[in-house]
Amino acid sequence: MLDGVLRTAIRLVPFVGLVGTIITTIVDASTPGGDLGRDLLENSVLWMIGVQGWMTGCGHMFFGEPIAESIGWPPKTPWQWEVGLASLATGVLGVIASGFGDEFTLATIIAFSVFYLGAAVGHVREMVTRRNFKAGNAGPIFFFDVLVPVYLIVLYTVVA
Repeated sequence: MLDGVLRTAIRLVPFVGLVGTIITTIVDASTPGGDLGRDLLENSVLWMIGVQGWMTGCGHMFFGEPIAESIGWPPKTPWQWEVGLASLATGVLGVIASGFGDEFTLATIIAFSVFYLGAAVGHVREMVTRRNFKAGNAGPIFFFDVLVPVYLIVLYTVVA
C-alpha cells in the first residue's frame, strides 16, 4: 500500500507547483488592489521553486529507492542525499524569496534554473546514451526541469 502511495506521489509532484501557483494567484487576484504580475511571480517562486523543492528534496533524501527506480537510477546511492539537499536548498530560497526583494528573487531563480536546466541536460544524456525513458527521467519531471526555469526567467524579466 505505502509503495503504491509513493509511486502515485512521485507522478504528481511535478504538478503541485503549477496547481499551487494557479490557486494562490486566483485568490490573490480576487483581492482588491492586487498586482497580478507580481502575485504570479511571487506565487510561482513560492510554489514551483519553494514547495516543489521541499517535496523533491525530501523525496530524494528519505524515499530514495522508489525515486531512483522511477528515474532509472541504481538504488541506494549516496549522491541521492546530495541531490536532495540541493533541491531542499533551492526550496528554502523559494519559500523565503518574497520577503527579501527582487534581487533575492532573481538570485533564487538563477540558482534554481542552473540546477534544473542542468538536470534536464542529464536527463537528455540518459535518454540518448542509455535509452532511459523511465517516467522520472523522460516524463513530466523532464518538462518541469526545462519549462519552469524558462517560464520563471521570462516572468521575472516582464514583472520586475
